[in-house]
Amino acid sequence: MKQKFIILFACLVLTAVSVSGQQKITDSLERAIRTGAVKDTNRINALNRLAITYWYSNSERALNLSREAVRLSTEIGFDRGLAVASNILGVAFDIISEFDSALFYYEKAAHLSRKTGYNVILASALNNTGMVYQNRGDYKKAISAYLDALRIFEKLEDQKGIGNTYNNLGLVYLDLKQYRQALEYHNKALSIREKAGDKYGIGASLTNLGLAWSNLKDDDKALNYYERSLKIKEEIGDKYGLGILLNNMAIIYQDKNELDNALGMYAKSENYHRQIGDLHGLIYTFINTATVLNKQGKFNRSAIVLDSAMYYAREVKSLSRMAKVLEAYSYFYGKTGNYMKAWKTMLTLDSIKDSLYSEGMRENIAEMKAKYEIEKSEHEIAFLNQQNEMKGLQLQTARIRQRNSLLIAGFMLLVVLSGMAFWLVKSRYKSKMRLEHEKRLIQKEAFAAIINAEENERKRIAMELHDGLGQLLSAAKLNVSVLEDATSDEDRLAVDNAGNLIDQAITDLRNISHNLMPSALIRLGLVAAINDMAEKINSGRQVVMKITAEGLESRLPGNLEIAIYRVIQESVNNILKHAGAKNILVDLRYQNENLDLSIADDGKGMPETSAPDAGKGIGWDDIRSRVSLFNGRMNLYSEPGKGTRLNINFTKLAL
Repeated sequence: MKQKFIILFACLVLTAVSVSGQQKITDSLERAIRTGAVKDTNRINALNRLAITYWYSNSERALNLSREAVRLSTEIGFDRGLAVASNILGVAFDIISEFDSALFYYEKAAHLSRKTGYNVILASALNNTGMVYQNRGDYKKAISAYLDALRIFEKLEDQKGIGNTYNNLGLVYLDLKQYRQALEYHNKALSIREKAGDKYGIGASLTNLGLAWSNLKDDDKALNYYERSLKIKEEIGDKYGLGILLNNMAIIYQDKNELDNALGMYAKSENYHRQIGDLHGLIYTFINTATVLNKQGKFNRSAIVLDSAMYYAREVKSLSRMAKVLEAYSYFYGKTGNYMKAWKTMLTLDSIKDSLYSEGMRENIAEMKAKYEIEKSEHEIAFLNQQNEMKGLQLQTARIRQRNSLLIAGFMLLVVLSGMAFWLVKSRYKSKMRLEHEKRLIQKEAFAAIINAEENERKRIAMELHDGLGQLLSAAKLNVSVLEDATSDEDRLAVDNAGNLIDQAITDLRNISHNLMPSALIRLGLVAAINDMAEKINSGRQVVMKITAEGLESRLPGNLEIAIYRVIQESVNNILKHAGAKNILVDLRYQNENLDLSIADDGKGMPETSAPDAGKGIGWDDIRSRVSLFNGRMNLYSEPGKGTRLNINFTKLAL
């Protein structure tokens, strides 16, 4: 149940410098941009270089600098600068795990690089694209992108780029559990990086080699590589690499049953991941921490840590990470004796693993590698043929005759092969469409299972708090009240204070239980629950919330009621936090076997400048996910100064 992890390498045309040297560069670039000493293309280049220096220390600053470089490049038509800026902006999004945005800018960088013939940035963008696909568990696309990048780096004789791409290819084979193949690529990467004196790269390769040997059960070799890597990473202040390395070293101490040492290392690893916003690192460290807590019998803490891991796995939209967390959940349920939940979790896990580690994927990966090796060999053969061409002039006449015969035979063969190829492509396309449809259904079912499990757990915790701890507090209140008449005046003040504290605890407990799962929703249904929500908001006398509901005399299915309540709850929270509204209107109508929900406010609305980002964020993603589970349709309308309205419709099929 231990999750070891790896160091992926983004590719850019950069020169490694010391920490003090890096600070000098940062200060110089900041001064040049602030004073206007650099203009036009030079300003764009300065913005790009400055953004890189803030990647891990100030991600928001890095994003803003890259966006400015993109804007200026677009204004003056500087396509090469725009390609570089898009690539750097993609890496900035990649670091904070916003992979959709990262992929968009990598693809934009690749398009502009092809257009301008900027091959070094094209190779970099392809390599970075491969990283996104690998993080999402799409290994076929990842290897295809890496091999495309490797071909370009080899033509450019860019040793650093070749080393980075070898590193990333090795990591795909680690994910696929082909450890000997992974060792081959990591050793190649290490050799190149040692020749170049690339300390960041050397540290990464040593960590990944240690990981491969650890998976091959040779902990002595693994520790040797890890300790060499640790020395380098502490020297250069590589927080990203230290977070990964400490996690992997902790696993070895965990195997030796030195559990306190392992937990200490996992805590340090978690701290480094949080400092740089590395959500993938947090997921794996949480899984490993939960495993140690299970061994120590600390199951309540283990459950909390696993819930955090699943939250981040859903945030980064990675099937491979969700599979790892589900595997950890199954182990946890087995340890706690909840075998039914363990079995159900394994069923969900199996459906996800089928799409990650299918035999067809392995064959496709092997086929892509073989094609790359063949293409590489063909280039080498062509080069040798050119060298030998002068020596073979005396055979020219014979070759011409032979060529004519081969052309005729080749033409006949081409006709046959074309027909076969057409049939094969058509068949594969149909199969691919069918498999993708099945995959989407499985993913949707898996997400639905996770949402249902989350809501059931909320309900269970709320009931346990109310029925267990709530009764204990009530009993304590009764016991304290008995003392009121049996104590002196001096002690009665202490008794009264104790009673007040217990009353406050009961109130806080009731609020926590209600937030987890409102009792009105369970007992009385959706309409009663949202009326209860409105009553609490109206009691504050700051905002007036009105509820209208028609056609809902009968209750809706339980899962749908919970989903609609969570959508209303999240929307109202957004209005209270950001809209500055005085009135909120929630309208719920069920007619002609359709359910329509409208949530409107009279707040400030969304400014036109934020239109591209309207409806984005964790809360909006949660709303969309819950609506899509029931095949609902969602539309958002907003104008500055005229408030915001959210319309959602569920058809008969969803109900």
